[in-house]
Amino acid sequence: MGSKSVRFRCHSCGHCCTDVICLPTPWDIVRMVRDIRVDPKKFLDFIKPDEITEVEEDDPTWIKVRNQKYLMGLKRGAKGCFFLDKKDRTCTIYDSRPLLCRLYPFCHEETRDGKHLGFSLHKDVGCPRHRDGVVSVEPLKALLDEEEEHRRDYRDLVEVFNRREYPGKSPKDFISLFVEIQSKTKTPKTAKA
Repeated sequence: MGSKSVRFRCHSCGHCCTDVICLPTPWDIVRMVRDIRVDPKKFLDFIKPDEITEVEEDDPTWIKVRNQKYLMGLKRGAKGCFFLDKKDRTCTIYDSRPLLCRLYPFCHEETRDGKHLGFSLHKDVGCPRHRDGVVSVEPLKALLDEEEEHRRDYRDLVEVFNRREYPGKSPKDFISLFVEIQSKTKTPKTAKA
């Protein structure tokens, strides 16, 4: 674990873009749409509980529609993420990618009472975790803080959406809710990593 830096360098193996499901926040989506000008309904998917095991059943970001639960994620095909270039295997929206993509494969370490200790590399992921580079913890912490703030907003939006009941309600309606609300506000600047 590093309190100032973590030994890591990405070798572009593609694991994060092929084997990991990305669950962006609404702020990620608004930023991506503004940057790449693509309708979010083209690149978002709604994942059912049997399609993802890493998210707790009581996670507050489950979208509920007619007694079914969904998580908002980036669309994936047989060869990986919607934004993965199929020829050169690189991210086509690298500078606009979601915060979770920017934080992967780093794991936040904290004390039992929730105080920040530093970062390490996730141990139970398929990333080869090459340690031939050095990544500063300071920008990772800034990304984590921003991501946690966005998650709070996300939980609030999901709560509003889940309370609404109307004929024909669909998980995709959630996109309209946050695009409408967040397009009226200024998108926060994203820390770089």
